[in-house]
Amino acid sequence: MIMTMNHRSSVHAGFTLVETLVAITILSIAIIGPFHAVQSALNGSYTARDYLAASALAQEGMEQVRYIRGNNYLYNVANPSSTRSWLYGLDGSGGTPSCGAPAKCTVDTTNLSTPIAVCLNGTCSPLSLSTTNLYNQAEVGTVTRFTRSVTITSSSANEATVDVTVTWISAHTPYSVTVTSVLTNWL
Repeated sequence: MIMTMNHRSSVHAGFTLVETLVAITILSIAIIGPFHAVQSALNGSYTARDYLAASALAQEGMEQVRYIRGNNYLYNVANPSSTRSWLYGLDGSGGTPSCGAPAKCTVDTTNLSTPIAVCLNGTCSPLSLSTTNLYNQAEVGTVTRFTRSVTITSSSANEATVDVTVTWISAHTPYSVTVTSVLTNWL
């Protein structure tokens, strides 16, 4: 009796190199897609967060300008012989800073004794965040990415347009929010 052995060569026993590369490519595309979507969503949420903060900072700056105008009104009511301008503290009268266009000023809502300062060469310094989480212009605390500026354009003796602009840079892209209001002389 003669025994014969059959040897079969198994051509399809494993994956070929091409099949492996195709599988890796498909898996990579399947994984990269969701990661890209998550990254885009995170970038969008960071931008929305910054827009919200910038809008609040711009509105806060506008409220400070209105506060100064209101204090001028109260001062003139209490002192009828006063010649104080209704924009005193904002228009350069009496040695105060002038925020008249094209000049820019900063507004510090945490320092009511000297809330207005002129930006040097049209460049305003960034806002800082104090340890009590208040934004300030006094460079007390951590410097932030936000810069706030105020520009006033007088359209008549009793009317002025106030623009408060907050700018910042995020991921090498500049952003800005501007709040505009027309103030009138109550006197």
